Amino acid sequence: MNFIKKISTMFIVLIIFISSSNSEEQIVYLDLDNVVTNTKAGKLILSKLEKTKNSALLKFEKKEKDLKKIEEEIKKQKNVISEDEFKKRLIEFRKEISKFRQDKKKVVDEFNKKKQIEFSEFFKKVTPIIEQYVSEKKIDIVLDKKNVFVASKKKDITQEIINIIDSKIK
Repeated sequence: MNFIKKISTMFIVLIIFISSSNSEEQIVYLDLDNVVTNTKAGKLILSKLEKTKNSALLKFEKKEKDLKKIEEEIKKQKNVISEDEFKKRLIEFRKEISKFRQDKKKVVDEFNKKKQIEFSEFFKKVTPIIEQYVSEKKIDIVLDKKNVFVASKKKDITQEIINIIDSKIK
């Protein structure tokens, strides 16, 4: 009886070992950040977002300088104008600062929303291309490079995907 248990255990271990050694799962990785920054479509999105961001920053920097000038004028006039007039100007100034902060927050939120929409559209176009590549190459799993600790450079399909995306998306 003991002999039969040993034989059956060895047989099960042997089957498991053989089946796992014969599995030919193909696992590769892809650097999505690299895909975004190095494809023509990704570069176009990034440049549009950068222009939008820079124009908003310039507008807010100008407004901030104007507010600082107003603040300095109020401080200079503190001893010259009446207490009531000073408080009135200070209240108006605080309202303008509050409005400035609200406008800035609104623009930042809109920018982040636009950024999310742009990248969502980009990945809607790119995902079928990657899926087709995976299907053609009989790849089982594609991992994001950020989640890979160590892997062979041969398993990196990033450049191939970039070339395919550039040829298919204009």
